[in-house]
Amino acid sequence: MKIALKILNGLITGLLVLAIATAAILAFSARRSGDAIPTIAGRKVLSVLSGSMEPAIHTGDVIIVRPLADPANEVQDGDIITFRTKEKADMLITHRVIGTVKVAGRPVAFGTKGDNNLAPDTAVVAPEQVIGRYEWRVPYFGYVSSFIRKPIGIALFVILPGVIIIAMEFRKMWQAMSEAEAAKRAEARAEAGPDQTPDQTQNQSQSQ
Repeated sequence: MKIALKILNGLITGLLVLAIATAAILAFSARRSGDAIPTIAGRKVLSVLSGSMEPAIHTGDVIIVRPLADPANEVQDGDIITFRTKEKADMLITHRVIGTVKVAGRPVAFGTKGDNNLAPDTAVVAPEQVIGRYEWRVPYFGYVSSFIRKPIGIALFVILPGVIIIAMEFRKMWQAMSEAEAAKRAEARAEAGPDQTPDQTQNQSQSQ
């Protein structure tokens, strides 16, 4: 049972450390990125806020998006792309390409639609609006990442674990000191003999 608890404790601690480290890296990366989007190993990392692409992508997922050098020629029908809206440059949408508008044989815009939406998007997407192509997702990690960045998340996942770890270290130190003291007492009793305590031995030597 003790071994199982240790393994479980280690697993939970490892996951917490990984989640905290990842959230911190994403926050730092977003600040350094020119477009304010977290970028790791050349890939954009985004949290999904709606269920428009379910069941392929769920609310709360973190998605990995690969930037494209030439969206006009690299995007194909059926691809899932992340793009900026014309109305709000800081609003990002991830939908599937359902058609391509071409002029003189060159793609000039893409029709898009959320898999879970009944109708296509009203506005087409120009190649310059495209951030990149969706590659894969981390299920529901967006909830963890968003929560950790909030004050209550920082308290629960950073401050509280730190206090617990410090308390556990102090407990280990106290146990080590107690065990060392107990060992000294046992050694003293062994040297005094089976019928005498250290105090009794000391008193007898003084009386002589």
